[in-house]
Amino acid sequence: MTSSLFSLSGGSPAPVTLTLTRPGRAQASTLRRVAAVVTRVLKMDSGAMVRLVSRGEDATDLLIATPLGCVVSQRIHATVSEDGAVISADPLPALLGDAATADDGADGASIGLSGRMDMLWAGTPPPESGWSLVDTIPGADVREVFGQLQAEAEAHSGPAGLPPSLLDQPLLRLTSKGQTGIIEIPGSVVAAMGSLGLVKEPPAQLADHDLIRVSVTGSWIRIDAIFGTAYLPRPGGLARIPTPR
Repeated sequence: MTSSLFSLSGGSPAPVTLTLTRPGRAQASTLRRVAAVVTRVLKMDSGAMVRLVSRGEDATDLLIATPLGCVVSQRIHATVSEDGAVISADPLPALLGDAATADDGADGASIGLSGRMDMLWAGTPPPESGWSLVDTIPGADVREVFGQLQAEAEAHSGPAGLPPSLLDQPLLRLTSKGQTGIIEIPGSVVAAMGSLGLVKEPPAQLADHDLIRVSVTGSWIRIDAIFGTAYLPRPGGLARIPTPR
């Protein structure tokens, strides 16, 4: 059976291909959710980039650079032809939407992605293993903090948006019994997770899993939620993320 191909004309002579490892319709809700997250990021930064990182034999993480001091990760069932490739986020919502509605009846459908820009995202991506758990907190607690941030923003933001003092201020402080020290999550990252839907209230069947797990390595802070993961550089570490273009 010939795989279907969704792509844009033109672009780089060496495009990247995502090959679905489950039929598009079988993971349609995930593909649509990822498309929605990318769309929201593009409203913040029209030049946003995505790094494609292979995870195991049948999954790929889409690391989406945001202008809020963190990278947001979304996972789909697909393999990537060039592990670590960096592409423009702009075509992804339409392409993922097409893949979600494709009536191909089998896996193996491909999404062609042009416009590589690997040089704009230096350094290595967050690792898959080697994390030390700091704490696990209820998702409702983070939603409450995000709600307070929104209220403050409505009261004090100016024409340029949220005041830097709100974005830079640590809004979550966590400690563990280990040697991780105090881990601070700034308002910018809380704003990213809230506005991008990573910490939205889940349906009833997922309520027991509504937890936020914070972990660290020497260079990264990782925040896992039901609907995605945020990564931010740990102060004093070697991690680097792109700045808005």
